[in-house]
Amino acid sequence: MINKKRNTLSLVIGALVMVSQAFAQETDTEERKDEKESSTYTEVEEIQVTGIRSSIKTSLEMKRDSINVMDSIVAEDIGKFPDQNIAEALQRMSGITITRNAGEGQKVTVRGLGGDYNVTTINGRRMASEHSSRDFNYDLIAAELLKGVEVYKSPVAKTQEGGIGSVINIRTRRPMDFPGAVFQASAKGIYEDRTQDINPQASFLVSNTFFDGRFGALLTAVYSERTLRTDGYEGEGFYNETDEDWITVRQDMNGDGEFDPTVDGEYGTIIPGYVRYTNWQDTRERIGASLALQWRPRDDIEVNLDSIYSSYNTNGEEYQISFVTYDEDWTPGIPDVTDLGFNDEGLVNSLTLTNGAMAELLNTSLPRETETYQVGTNVAWDVNDTLTLAFDLSHSQSTNANDGDNRYIVARGFVDEINIDQSGGNLLPDITMTPALSHTSPFGAHYSYNSGDEIADKVSEFRFDGTWNPEVELVSSVNFGLNFGEQAKDRKAYSSPNASIFSNAGAQFEFYPEYDPDMSAAENIGGFDLFRLPADILVAPRFDDFLDGEPGNHPAPWASFDYDKLFAFYESISPGAANDLIAAQFRPNDSYEVGEETLAVYLQTDFESNLLGLPYTLNLGVRAIETTATSSGFSLDPDAVRFEPNTDPDSAQELQYVGELADYQYEMDFDDRYTDVLPSMNFKWDLREDLVYRLSAAKVITRPSIDSLKAYSYVNLREYELYASNPGLEPMRANQLDTALEWYFSDYGALTGALFFKDIESFTEYGRNGTRTIDGYEFDVYSSINGDDGAKVRGAELAYQQAFTDLLPGIWDGLGVQLNYTYVDSEYESAERRQLGLPFAGMPKNSYNAVVYYERSGIQARLAYNWRGKVMTNAEAWGGPSWDADYGQYDLSAAYDWNDNVNFQFSINNLTNERSWSYIARPDQVAGLERFGRLFNLGVNANF
Repeated sequence: MINKKRNTLSLVIGALVMVSQAFAQETDTEERKDEKESSTYTEVEEIQVTGIRSSIKTSLEMKRDSINVMDSIVAEDIGKFPDQNIAEALQRMSGITITRNAGEGQKVTVRGLGGDYNVTTINGRRMASEHSSRDFNYDLIAAELLKGVEVYKSPVAKTQEGGIGSVINIRTRRPMDFPGAVFQASAKGIYEDRTQDINPQASFLVSNTFFDGRFGALLTAVYSERTLRTDGYEGEGFYNETDEDWITVRQDMNGDGEFDPTVDGEYGTIIPGYVRYTNWQDTRERIGASLALQWRPRDDIEVNLDSIYSSYNTNGEEYQISFVTYDEDWTPGIPDVTDLGFNDEGLVNSLTLTNGAMAELLNTSLPRETETYQVGTNVAWDVNDTLTLAFDLSHSQSTNANDGDNRYIVARGFVDEINIDQSGGNLLPDITMTPALSHTSPFGAHYSYNSGDEIADKVSEFRFDGTWNPEVELVSSVNFGLNFGEQAKDRKAYSSPNASIFSNAGAQFEFYPEYDPDMSAAENIGGFDLFRLPADILVAPRFDDFLDGEPGNHPAPWASFDYDKLFAFYESISPGAANDLIAAQFRPNDSYEVGEETLAVYLQTDFESNLLGLPYTLNLGVRAIETTATSSGFSLDPDAVRFEPNTDPDSAQELQYVGELADYQYEMDFDDRYTDVLPSMNFKWDLREDLVYRLSAAKVITRPSIDSLKAYSYVNLREYELYASNPGLEPMRANQLDTALEWYFSDYGALTGALFFKDIESFTEYGRNGTRTIDGYEFDVYSSINGDDGAKVRGAELAYQQAFTDLLPGIWDGLGVQLNYTYVDSEYESAERRQLGLPFAGMPKNSYNAVVYYERSGIQARLAYNWRGKVMTNAEAWGGPSWDADYGQYDLSAAYDWNDNVNFQFSINNLTNERSWSYIARPDQVAGLERFGRLFNLGVNANF
């Protein structure tokens, strides 16, 4: 099939070249050149954006001139992108909210749809990503490398398919955007008030044109460092009497060794089963570069080479202290729970842990060591006055080097008493430990899990695009083209085979007779048999002022581990077990490669005429795509499996494998293909010179997640169930409708409103997918499937922006505002989901942005406030649905032009030191809280 596609592609390209040559023979190039020079044809010079109002003007012009519904951000000068981060700049647009990583914007949600629902391109080309999903981390690309970002909320046939939410296109600079030789540079110092560190950020741009402006070269580079700190809280496992796994506590009030009787023998509690405090510290280093070459050998030919590179490394570590507030099944009665307090609903809101009161120390780390690049070349040829052809070839690659660098390490410490009190009215409980826990207290080894995914993603694309201006009445232009793309995402998984081998003083060694552990370090600590950690493994607290600004009595800073010394301790007990079971090992069963090939053709036509005497443009198009999905991985072959009766009388399984499970696992390949035809319509009607009406309708798709396509299968013999991959999974499909009215009352002002509706036909979900006979026995098959029920998303956007240049007197005429509001609602077709009354995960119903800016006499200032309502994050969290509470943040920036060449800048992110928090089912069941502080930037920009 692949060869057939490539042969077809070769024939199409050859035919198009022959057609273009025929056109070229009919028209003399020099005559066309003379005609252009003598006619009214002129090349429009792009506006250079050097200030807030100029940037707004350019963005409004792009929005107004576009045939489809879109928004944009532009910044011509290096270091003058509106925000330090692309995601944070995008959140200023109507309909867009973001998620944050340690306070820094990372991912975007467009009209309530995030993650895999949006497609990100750079210069119209798909970009490889450094993780195992289709989502894009916007912190990978430094803002200094960008010319602008465009968000297309309604599609045209020419644009990349795959985004029910939107297509987000990032544009880089080219040398002919500038008049001749240009050198720009910026340097900043960044201060984070929780780490109290100052870090550098520097960038430069050099560009020039040669040979009478026919050739140009541009190089941009950026380097930045950041140290971040987040203080937080996590609560897991809440009381919910409708949940089989509800957390309750039991109490022995009279000390007779028996739990006190209640109606159910247990007490419901709003204090979670796991109370955990976290201090997260991260160092981030980013190196970015962009090289662009532009060549116009003749007036009718332009050749572009664009490239972008990003190296982004983070080394975050999280230090946690956790308290278990209930007795687990495998440790009944530990710890003792006493002194219960109750709220008005009869739920426990305070308690004291004794007799095995445990404080677990956890060290976790999720480092990222990524490299991403894209290189592409484009040739555009004006064949004659009516026909332009363009060829585009690109390749992108992204890697995340991680062969087991992630860590999740737990040690157990004990004190006499731990009091947890949620009755004080603060968001977080008050914690008191007696005596105080320190790094010199006794700790025992519990759990050491190492893991990591090494990701390699490659994307190659070829595009052919043609534009024909037939110079006939009604039809203004015809666009046609062909796109061919290949993507291969490879994941190599690493993890510890048995992270608990040294827990409970090595109790599991009885299952590993090949190891002979040294038991001399085993002790009974707090009622548990544990390997006691040597004193030099524990490290004194690495932070202070924990949760500064959050009301309540929080734990004093706690100890952490020296992992190298911890591993050496494990080796002293059993070197074989440490290296075989704790050190991360390659896991072929969890590794896979997923590939996709897409072949798309499109045709779109712009019609221009008058309706009721008013001019309009109607864009009609269709895009047809064939997608071939492939998946390979280490998987169970059900056709090879053989069973026999299970002879173990203590086993609940009736069957067992003949031989070993490994005998039936092989490297296997799966493939499937599907075809979509996506029509689109965009209607733009100029009701007045300054008033535009829009109506758009289209069919759109979002392809299945990568995890849904990976190759795997395994059997649950107890329940007669087969769990398998489904590479035949089809995309989610939707029909969407947009209508908008836009009033552009000045160069810097507009009032716009839009209504949108998306009818999603079905979702990709996990469920029963028929039956399969294996060795004569029938098994229920479970996999990712295209569900029968879909959903509807509807909403509205309202935006207003105005510069008061001609309205206010004197120095006040530099003021301006930008305001927008978005409403999004969703409704599932499934009666079961409708009954729950839950929206889409990650979708805030209400959000708004407000910006007040000032620009006059070389002074620029901007105060921005971004707010979103509460967001449901997981419908099936432990204890009920989880929600992120509403969140708003102020950002302030200011700049002063020292002269025409030098500009000073200052900014503060999170001006009022806001914190975010989340809850399970009800606001008094706090599931998380983060304080990430403020970020101060002071810098200088130079332009010569």
